[in-house]
Amino acid sequence: MKSKRPVISLSIVFIIGLAIRGVCTDAPKTGRSEEASGWFLPSIGSGIGDWSVSVGAFAGESELHLRNLQVQGDVDVAPGLRAHAVVRSNRRINGLGGFRPHLDESYLEGYSFYRSSSGVLSSSVKVGAARYLRFPYPDAISLFDQAPALSDLDGAGFVRTDVDRETGYNGALVTLDYAHTSGFGAHYTGIKWGFGRHGNGNTIEGYGFFRKDIGSIHFEARGGRLQVRPEPLGRSETGYNTFLGVNKGQYAVGLLYERLRSQPQYTGIMVRFTPSRITRAFGKVAFDYDRNPQGIAVQLPLLMGSIGGLSRTAPEDAELVGEISAERFRTFWQNGQVRNHYEHRVSSWGETNEPGLKVVVDEVPWTLEYEAIYSPHVLLKDSLSDFERERQGPAHVTQKVTYRFYRTSSSDGDVPCFSK
Repeated sequence: MKSKRPVISLSIVFIIGLAIRGVCTDAPKTGRSEEASGWFLPSIGSGIGDWSVSVGAFAGESELHLRNLQVQGDVDVAPGLRAHAVVRSNRRINGLGGFRPHLDESYLEGYSFYRSSSGVLSSSVKVGAARYLRFPYPDAISLFDQAPALSDLDGAGFVRTDVDRETGYNGALVTLDYAHTSGFGAHYTGIKWGFGRHGNGNTIEGYGFFRKDIGSIHFEARGGRLQVRPEPLGRSETGYNTFLGVNKGQYAVGLLYERLRSQPQYTGIMVRFTPSRITRAFGKVAFDYDRNPQGIAVQLPLLMGSIGGLSRTAPEDAELVGEISAERFRTFWQNGQVRNHYEHRVSSWGETNEPGLKVVVDEVPWTLEYEAIYSPHVLLKDSLSDFERERQGPAHVTQKVTYRFYRTSSSDGDVPCFSK
């Protein structure tokens, strides 16, 4: 029972967050200037968010399974503080029988950004169970990061022990990132393990980086402590990796090379797809082709809704005074199981802090945007069959979201707060 108490506590906090309306804070008005300098604590309003229900399915040559019935929800608690949960109906790798809810993800996140003319400092602290590492926004190299595996699920061939049944980044996860306008920067991610994961604190990533676009060419390099790819995730080694890609409109392709101490050389290839009816159809159902076992996996949406005052329709005769742009990511790579969800809030303008503003969300369809595969073989040196035999890598479905803030003539003070 002891190991369940933190998870239960987080669930209670999440439920409380649904009802919070908070006390308004005095934040300076920034006008309509794009990306204003200073601290930015993203918020769409205390007690405001969304939820969805979906179910997974897998079809192979001689098998058909329903699985991974899940409820996902996000809610803002206060400026720069939000609660998140992904709850599945059972812990089975296949099948819906036996109702035993399990929290794939459940955490509180405090996050902030400091913008200046020289760069952006980003910080995030997650407390709970998480299965997604990237912050503040995935660069090309991080697209190759795999999602935590499935060995914590019943029927996955896992031998039960009392140690590390969980496979995610469970505990207190701290991320700091500074990106200078020159392209240079530094990134750190550390964790104090907990919530079912045993161990002390350690560094997962701690590196310097350089990113640069030259026309249609995109280059990235990292050096320092980088996360190793073999499981269990959360360990690091010293070394470096590089990425070289070509952007053509909304389509892109690029190559990864990685060398870490005591690890094999890795190479990989990433493709960003041009949005189309096919990629949107695949994105809506999180379509994935799996090799072991061989078959087709999907995550089918069933229901969705809003929490608090979030609307999907703009009020009549209202003035648009500000926006927050965001992008949601879900990743999956092994067995096609979708077990994470993260919303990056990436830019803003105007007023998002004024009491009485109406929040309207505009969501474009989910799309299958990236495939990023890697292997402990060197492309163009080793055979393609060797590369393919041991390749891994996540697929990414994304959804671009815009939160629009409207001032209406009927606004009064008895409404959620906003801060920028």
